[in-house]
Amino acid sequence: MYLRSSKDRSDVSIDAQRRELSRLAQDRNLMIVHEYTDVVESAKSEHRPAFQDMLRDLKSPTRQWDSLLLVDTSRLSRRRYVAQVFKHEARKRGVDILYSKVPDTDPITSVILESVFEAMDEVHSLMSREKGLAGMTENVRQGYRAGGRAPKGYRLSKVGTGAKRDGQAVEKSVLVPNNDAKLVSRFLKARAAGTPRAQVIRDLNIPWPASTLIGMEWRALTYAGHTVWNQSNPQENGKYVGGTKYRPRDEWVINTDTHEALITVEEAEAILTNLQNSSIGQAVSRAKQGLSSYLLTGMLKAPDGRIWQGVKDKYRLRKSGEKKGRLVPNSPVDEAVISKLIDDLKSAEMITALLEAAHTRDGKPEDPAKEMRAEVIGLNEKISKAMEISMQLDDPGPALRKVNELEAQRKALSEEITRVEREYSAQVAMQSITRDQISKIVDDLAEELKEVDRPRLKGVIQSLVNEIVLDPDKLEFVILYRIPVDRCLSMASPRGVEPLLPA
Repeated sequence: MYLRSSKDRSDVSIDAQRRELSRLAQDRNLMIVHEYTDVVESAKSEHRPAFQDMLRDLKSPTRQWDSLLLVDTSRLSRRRYVAQVFKHEARKRGVDILYSKVPDTDPITSVILESVFEAMDEVHSLMSREKGLAGMTENVRQGYRAGGRAPKGYRLSKVGTGAKRDGQAVEKSVLVPNNDAKLVSRFLKARAAGTPRAQVIRDLNIPWPASTLIGMEWRALTYAGHTVWNQSNPQENGKYVGGTKYRPRDEWVINTDTHEALITVEEAEAILTNLQNSSIGQAVSRAKQGLSSYLLTGMLKAPDGRIWQGVKDKYRLRKSGEKKGRLVPNSPVDEAVISKLIDDLKSAEMITALLEAAHTRDGKPEDPAKEMRAEVIGLNEKISKAMEISMQLDDPGPALRKVNELEAQRKALSEEITRVEREYSAQVAMQSITRDQISKIVDDLAEELKEVDRPRLKGVIQSLVNEIVLDPDKLEFVILYRIPVDRCLSMASPRGVEPLLPA
């Protein structure tokens, strides 16, 4: 059995999992010969000690077990590709994976159910992250630090909140001036007055590098006594998302007067204005403006085909010849579309359309992997011949290199066969999916839409919607959906596909 707990308080305990899986083993007349346990380990990573031990044992020729028991799919991983790779390895080695909370079904329906559970596990993981970020945002609103080191001129000080968790007093961090505070204050006041940075560095004999000082200037509001969060863009592969370090100011989370100020608010605003109006600052500002995403841009069109564009918290339709233009606030449009989208997803008409489309799709050829299997047989014969030749040669190196090349081809082909067979099984299973199953899936997706953050929400809408037609005169809209039925169970629809459902 494999047991995993995490920091998520909703997770069942290790002891509860052990009892549940012991009952499952007893019901199936199975004897538990080994237990793998990861305590307080995240399922988002495959680098878990017991999970790695289990993977090594799975591949071992001396393995003493042929079934693996788990409570549910999320114990294995909340990343679909990790779960799929592990299950592929298990199938190759004749190991059955049994879940106590996944109902017994026929093999075809099992493929569908596991895909759904894996998708929901990943959604849960992403939502947990969003909830964590929401918690940090709430810390900021209450005047506490959301994490990270204190900026220069301050130190972190722990204060009690009056709350208790697990019997322990809950403490939060606040900023308190330190020994560098006077020098930081003099530097920032000089910059607010317009004194060139290089001159201030010389006059005050500042020991910190210019890059540090520029960062301090961007955090001028923090030095004015405000707690500021969500100011910087996240990094991926060593680069800032969107190409710039700082987000547009309207995305910053600010709580005023939370700690002792080193400069005035007016001085902080002067510093930020200087940054934005400098030649470099203007370029950065323009780049950041481009990051300010409107939820429906790219999808919102007029009945005559003109595109609604986002500008200054509004959607604008440009005048064209005798056709009038129109400017409408973006928030009411966004809210109306999201509300309608959620209602549509949960509607009987949508579920019926999905069900009919699933049941009428053409199946693939009876054996889509037939030709690839024949090719694998051919590669096996070539590998055997190459091995025989290598054993007869004084220098077997060239023949063994050929064997390695053929082995790589066989491995890639075997993986493709597995993928095709899985895809085919899912296609066949689609024709037997029930209304209740589809209803549960779309209900879950609709609920997630209510909580997802704005950047991800736009991506979700784009995966479901082909276009939204907004009439500039009546201010009525129609949503044209595109939901590929063969992918809807995975909660992800590829871009660039033709609509499969009527509007």
